[in-house]
Amino acid sequence: MRTLLVATDFSPAADAAAKYALQMACHCKLNLILVHVYSPVVPMIAEGTVLDQGQLYDLADKSSLDRLTALSNELSLAASRFLGPDFQPDIRLSPMIGIPSAAIKSLLENSTVDIVVMGIKPGERFSGILPGSTIRSLVRSSKVPILLIPQTFPALRPRQIAFASNFTDGDAQVITVLARIARDFGSGLLIFHNLRASEKGRGFMAREKQFLDNIASSVDYPKIFYQRRYKHTLTEAVAVLERNNDMDLLAIKHHAHHPIGEFFGADRVLRMISGTRIPLFVFPYGFATSAPDMPFTTGQHAD
Repeated sequence: MRTLLVATDFSPAADAAAKYALQMACHCKLNLILVHVYSPVVPMIAEGTVLDQGQLYDLADKSSLDRLTALSNELSLAASRFLGPDFQPDIRLSPMIGIPSAAIKSLLENSTVDIVVMGIKPGERFSGILPGSTIRSLVRSSKVPILLIPQTFPALRPRQIAFASNFTDGDAQVITVLARIARDFGSGLLIFHNLRASEKGRGFMAREKQFLDNIASSVDYPKIFYQRRYKHTLTEAVAVLERNNDMDLLAIKHHAHHPIGEFFGADRVLRMISGTRIPLFVFPYGFATSAPDMPFTTGQHAD
């Protein structure tokens, strides 16, 4: 069964991500893992009372589990109202101790997870050298796609999913997965390419045609569309699509950058996360789909 991992710190942004993940689980028949990574804190206790480290861990774990249980109950109730008795996503709870990014990476390595879902808090910035961002760390290292939900975005079915393609290796695999999700949602799937100045003439036209012919022959979904864009940057092209309401979920591939380049803002995906107003679906570089009998992904890099 396909599984979404929802990372939460119980903030409003995390709650928005959990609600979006629930409606995705309901439409796409997915299960959920709710993950909260905590650090033990010293509670206020009576003078003279002594708690050892084990007791502190137990208290923190119980608090985390109680809050996850409350969230799970809320989501289960919402799912029953949405779907009735036909399907109920299985919701597993995973309180964990440690640093959030490291704990989530460990869970991904030891579990079958197809997508990580996280919320974006208003004003968060992910480029530059500021430490401590769980989202930035996972975007840079995750082998599975990460779905990022802005705090103010409603948990609605996407009418159209857009994918920014450069006709590179792995794009067809991403489109295959997006088509499966679009089919479950009943959404359109827009593939768009922002033309660079060097892309002109018969060479580009032949490459474009070969790519689109490959998609047409390998992806069986009738609601796939293609557009060229002629903007100076991908960010400008995305802004036009967003203004025209041509998409309400954007998928993009992340490419690794040298730390120096990241410091100077070379990582466009991290820049886009900071400013996005719609959900952003980040696929890792080298993303590969699973065997044909598996609906989503293996979480492995392509060779």
